[in-house]
This record gives sequence, C-alpha cells and structure tokens, in this order.
Amino acid sequence: MSQLSSALGDADTFREIFFEETQEHLANVEAILLRLDTDAPLPDDLNAIFRAVHSIKGSAGMLGCTDMAALTHLQENLLDLLRKGERPIGKGDIDAMLKAGDTVRSQVLHHRGLLSAAPDSSQVEAMMLERVRLPSTDAPGMQAGQLVRNFTVRLAPLAEPIDDAELDMMLQGLGEMGVVENTVVDNVAGGSVRFDVSLQGAAADLQSVLSLVVAPDQISIETRSDGAPDPVAEAAAVLAQAAAVVDGDEFFVDPAQFKRRGHAADPSLSAAPKAAAQPTSAHAATPVDLFVTPEQLKAQRAPVAVREPAEPADHHEAPSPAADSLRRGADQQAHAGGSDAFIRVATEKVDLLVNLVGELVITEAMLARHGALAETGAASHYGGNTGLADLSRHTRNLQEAVLAIRMLPISNVFSRFPRLVRELALRLGKRVEVRMSGEGTELDRGLIEKISDPLTHLVRNAVDHGLESPEARIAAGKPPVGVVNLRASQRGGNIVIEVSDDGRGLDVERIRARAAERGMAVPADAPDEEVWALIFEAGFSTAEEVTDVSGRGVGMDVVKRNIQSLNGTIDLFSTPGQGTRVTVSVPLTLAIMEAMTVSVGGEIYVLPLACVAESRSVDPADLHTLPGQGDTLRVRDDYLPVLQLARLFPPRVPSAQGGGIAVIVETDGCDAALLVDELVGQQQVVVKSLETNFRKVPGLSGATVMGDGSVALILDVGHLVRLAGREGALLL
Repeated sequence: MSQLSSALGDADTFREIFFEETQEHLANVEAILLRLDTDAPLPDDLNAIFRAVHSIKGSAGMLGCTDMAALTHLQENLLDLLRKGERPIGKGDIDAMLKAGDTVRSQVLHHRGLLSAAPDSSQVEAMMLERVRLPSTDAPGMQAGQLVRNFTVRLAPLAEPIDDAELDMMLQGLGEMGVVENTVVDNVAGGSVRFDVSLQGAAADLQSVLSLVVAPDQISIETRSDGAPDPVAEAAAVLAQAAAVVDGDEFFVDPAQFKRRGHAADPSLSAAPKAAAQPTSAHAATPVDLFVTPEQLKAQRAPVAVREPAEPADHHEAPSPAADSLRRGADQQAHAGGSDAFIRVATEKVDLLVNLVGELVITEAMLARHGALAETGAASHYGGNTGLADLSRHTRNLQEAVLAIRMLPISNVFSRFPRLVRELALRLGKRVEVRMSGEGTELDRGLIEKISDPLTHLVRNAVDHGLESPEARIAAGKPPVGVVNLRASQRGGNIVIEVSDDGRGLDVERIRARAAERGMAVPADAPDEEVWALIFEAGFSTAEEVTDVSGRGVGMDVVKRNIQSLNGTIDLFSTPGQGTRVTVSVPLTLAIMEAMTVSVGGEIYVLPLACVAESRSVDPADLHTLPGQGDTLRVRDDYLPVLQLARLFPPRVPSAQGGGIAVIVETDGCDAALLVDELVGQQQVVVKSLETNFRKVPGLSGATVMGDGSVALILDVGHLVRLAGREGALLL
C-alpha cells in the first residue's frame, strides 16, 4: 500500500485538493438548488447537480472518505430519478439535498481535523431514502413508484474470450447495481455471454458498463416488460448500494486481484462464472483504498446506520435554530481552518507576472552593466536615471499585478446569502427573494474575509426587521414576496456595497421613543438622519421581544465598528413604507494604500489619503476654545474639533509651540482638524499589521516601512475623530 501511495504522490496533497474541489462543488450545487424552479426544472441544472455530486462521490471513495461517498451515493440515486423524469421534483427533494450538502461540509471538516467527532448522517440518509422511495403518479408516461427496469443482455459474437477476472468483475458489479440471473456463459471466440438483469438505470447506463469489457458492436440489450416495481425491495437495494460504497471505490483494482478477493470472500465463485451474481453484502469484498491507514480501514468497517422515517412526506421543514447554529459553527470552523487558503488565478495574470519579472531581470542587468562601465570611466548610453525610472515603472506594474492576484469577486460573499435568506424566511414565515448585481466586482481577499460578517448581519436585519409578512405586504398593496437587493460596484479606490429591502422602512417615532426610554437625548427638531444613526448605538433595539434572530441590541454597533476598522464608512437611508438602504464603502485593498505622510516633532505619521479633505496653515489666533469641547478651528462656516497629534503621541523632541498645519480629515460623516508640524508628501505605503507584530494600540491602525528603512505609524482616523477635543484626548 505504501508503494502505491508513494508512486501516486503525496496523499495529503490529493486530499487537500479534493477538499477544496468539494467545497466548490457544494457551493455550485447549493446555488443551483436555490434558484431551481420546481414547477419546470431545467434539465441542464439537474445534470449539473448530478455531475458535481458524482465527482464528489468518486473522489471520496478513492481517497478513503467513505462516509462522504455513501451519502453522495444516496444523493445520486435521488438525482437520477429526478433528471430522468421518473417523478417530478418537489420542495422536499431540495430540502433533502441542501441538508445533505451541509452534512458533507461537516464531513469535510471532520476529515480535515477541524471537527473532533464525525457528524451523524443517519437522519439525512433516512431523508434521502424517503425521497428515493416516494411514489408518484404525476410523472408523465411513467409508472408509479421507483422504477426498476428489466433487461436481457447478450454479448455476441465474442471476438476473443473475455478474461475470467474481468467477467467476474462485470457480473458482480452489475449484481451490486441490481439483480443478475439466468446467466449462460460460452466464453470462447465466437461464443456468447447471456444474462438477465434488473436495475434502476437506463439502457444507456448498462451500455456504458458493458462497453468496458467488450466492443459496443458485440452488445445487444433488450428490454423485458415482466415484473412490477416493488418499492420495499427497491429501498433495500438502495441501502445495499450505499453500504457497498462505504467499502471503498473499485477504480484502481486489478482484475486478477479482484478475482482473488472475490474467491476468498465467497469460495462458491471459483466454481464457474455461470452462477447468477446476486447482490453482495455490505462487506463482501475487501476495499482497496490507496491512502487509508489500517486504523482508518478498521473504522470503515462499521456499517452506516440509517433510521427509517415514520412516514414519507413532501414537507417543507423550516430549519431549527440549533441546526442553523451548527451550520454557522461549521462555516466558522471551515473559515478558521483555511478553507480559503487557495485561490484560483487566471493564466493571463500569471503570464503577466512572468513577463514583469523578466523586465526586472533585464533592467537589473542593464543597471549592473552601467555600474561596471562607470567604474572604468567608459561611457554608457543607458544612464542611471533612466535605469531607475525603468525600475520604478516595472516595480509599480509588478505591484499592481500581485494585487490583482489577491483580488477575488465579491460573489464569494454574496453566494452564501440566498441560502441564509431562504432558511431565515422559512423560520419567520416570510417569502423573500434575493436579487444580486455586481457580483463580479473584485476586492482584496483579506477584505472578503472581514466584510462577510457585517454583510451577513445586514442581510439578516433586512429579512427580520425590514420585510413584512406576506399578509401585511398584501394589505399594504405590495407583492407578497419581499425583495432583498445586494449590489456591489467600484467607485474610485473604494468598493461600495448596498443592502436594501422593499419593506416597511424605519419608524422614526418608534426610534425616538426607544431612545427616550434609554435616556438618550434626541432634539425634537433633529433630522431623520440623526435619528436613524441611533440604531448603531450599542444595545439599541426596537424589537418588542428577544428571539434567536434579533432583539438584544447587539449587532449594528458591531457592524459599524468592523466597517470602520477597515477604514470604511457605513450610511443608512430609509423611506417609511418603501424600505431601507444601507451603503457600505471600503477600500479596494488592505495591503497597499494611497497615503499622506505628515511630521510631528520630526517623526513621521501616515494618514489614509481617502480620509484627507484638505490642509491649511494655522495661526494660534485661529484656534478657539469652547467650554466642554476643547480647541476648535473655524473652517468657513463650521467649527471643527482640533486634535493635536503632539499631545496624543508625544515626540522625543518636543515641537515648537505656535502655529502649524491643520489637516482636515473626514470619516463617518464627521470632520476634525489634526494639527501637525509639516506635510511630508503623498505616496503609496505597504500596510503591516501592528496587532500581529506588536499589540493593538488605540488611535493606530497599522505601520509601514518608509524608503529610508524607518517605521512610520498609520493613524486610525476614525478613532481619532471620535476622540477629538479635550475630553477625547484625555480618554485616549
């Protein structure tokens, strides 16, 4: 076994690639299921789901993930029924396949070592069996119940004898798929092999199996009409198939080895291949799993327990809060375990990198040649300034190319919301449609990881608080199905994401009343924008009762803090009776940003350029002290709070007292003036995490290395604006 494993490569590498591909297949299957029209399903959609599930099953069996192979095998049986039109698809089928996908995700986490205990798949397997056995008389031109087809197969005339081991493998394999009987074998040149077989597949499926043994022109398949479907027997056959899959995939089995295994398991097989091949037991053959340890092989021997459902039903069960919590926990563990550790990169992006590296090599060689000639006093047509300009241009292009590789479409975040909305709507008794646009908008991979949770909370709020029940919507003259819109677009160096709904909108008077109950002073003439902003306060909620979805006042304040930690902004707009729109704006990337560098006492600090509105010279007479508010600076018709960086971050060499420069910064709709000694310049900086390399420091969001090798601190403008003024400075 070890020789086989080493010959085929590193097993861990194969398994990791398989796990990544499985996650992609499951995401695609879920997306198709959520958009599937049960009244008129597209054949291409059902075939796409079948191909994805089949790919997971095949690879899982080969790599020893037999629990995944068994479950996806049952899912295959259900999909085979639906795509062949043997009965119409129902909402219960979609529910069963969605839950099967959740279980497979948990199985992946278990195989990755992120879940200590293997997930219990018995309930999902019972649900899948229930759907497979469900009778139906609605399928046009088909019989009621699960359909078993009867065929008479004749392989003749044989051009040459079939290898005995291959013939055994074929007959036993067909026996696992159904029932083989009346086998007559004349395995000589010009002879024939004849048998009857009953299975759930079509003639084309049988043809594909037989073509592995003999040429297609030697295969004759006739359909027999005798026999009636027996749902109980068919369910037993399905269970036998699933149990057989648990013992591993036979893809790499040598025919001679298969024959020896079969004879060892059942000596009666050695007599002659003329005996009818009956359905094998769950463990009739020893599995050959190339990458499975003896301990894993022993564990695989435990049969899969399947709990029979009490009665079949095409119910549309809403997921329980516990199940939803488990699924969210699995998603978090997958995220923590590095499920996004790999990204797909377009070939042209890699080619561009290679070309740019080639240009750098050429420029380096020309600069080296120029330096050598300069040492000897010889003239060089390639001057040093020209070389540095070329080097700067190539470096900038290389930087942009590397950033482009880190960019991922926001569809990686949006794709999880249709499932979330579907389950939440079922729980709340609402009907909701999700509409998405701009899914191809790209942003930095690091941002995708950090913006997922805030957007999830906004979507949940839109469904829970924003949208009304179908009855209330009809009474208000609206369609019974509410709409949640997700839009993404790029505006300059920022990504703008909108989460909106067509629900009831925000009730300003209700927010005012709740604020009064909490002792929050709200002026009677305050504009609606100020009242709406109260929902971002910690602990603020207008829900009448606490549920497992909302009502504790925890969420929107966290959303706002998370967005601000990304140097982003969040705005809210609402129209009573028409809906609410939340707009989130974040920078394209967290790795490199355009910045303004300033000096305080000879030390350099960095300000994100997106937050800088303007700069101006300041005389001491321009500053005015207001009671309880500290220093202020009049800018046109407004008085802005002033924050002196020299007081917040005392330099080693104190600044000269007197005038200075005020940098007007704006964030989250608020402006402030930061007093500095000098404007150094504008440049791109590479952001390094201060928390990772040192510790979290209030007022600082990171650090960067300057051209002279010194370290400059990046100011957290949002935090500084909130602390602007005398009292804020003391708190900092």
